[in-house]
Amino acid sequence: ICGTQRGKRRERINNCLDQLKKTVVGAFRLDQSKLEKADILEMTVQHLQNIQKSSPSAQQSYSTGYIQCMHEVHNLLLTCDWMDRNLGSRLLNHLLKSLPRSEDEPSPRTPPAPTACYAIQSSPAPTHTGGVLEMWRPW
Repeated sequence: ICGTQRGKRRERINNCLDQLKKTVVGAFRLDQSKLEKADILEMTVQHLQNIQKSSPSAQQSYSTGYIQCMHEVHNLLLTCDWMDRNLGSRLLNHLLKSLPRSEDEPSPRTPPAPTACYAIQSSPAPTHTGGVLEMWRPW
């Protein structure tokens, strides 16, 4: 029974290596007759590492989208005359506290002290006007 299991496992490994070989040959445009199993595995690892380096992580993409949504909510609140400013401020503060953080970024120990209103501003020195919500920005 052990020999049969080893044979099936070896067959699965060889089938997977053949599939990897076809993929690697296509990606690297190589002569497939000269590739050994170790070469196939090394090139596969190298290719996967290159993919990881070149594409943003899922967490980065999520955080970017989250921040864009916060900006959209802020812009919507600015156009809603019927929205209570205190409620809008609380909503933006909640979204800010829920902002996803990267794993290497330490989480703040204490949340920022609440102020009357917060606004996402693109100008460096925000000025407080009567109808504008102001929000603290971590960046």
